[in-house]
Amino acid sequence: MPVTNPLPTIDHNLCTGCRRCVEICPTQALAQIAEKAVLLHPELCTYCVACQDVCPENAIALPFMIVFGPAAPNLPPDPTESE
Repeated sequence: MPVTNPLPTIDHNLCTGCRRCVEICPTQALAQIAEKAVLLHPELCTYCVACQDVCPENAIALPFMIVFGPAAPNLPPDPTESE
């Protein structure tokens, strides 16, 4: 099933409650509840990846959604590719 609204996920087994993600979140989408980080306001998340980057325990993961756009116009063949 495709992910239609990818949001950060927090593995509470890995989260040590250091608060780094909560403090760095520019929109205050994250909060600390019961010594663990939680995505309290998902509607505020801008997917900036700051929380994932700052987490020392790798407890935060941001799933990436691949969106295919329109096909590129016909381009000349790449001379580096072998036939």
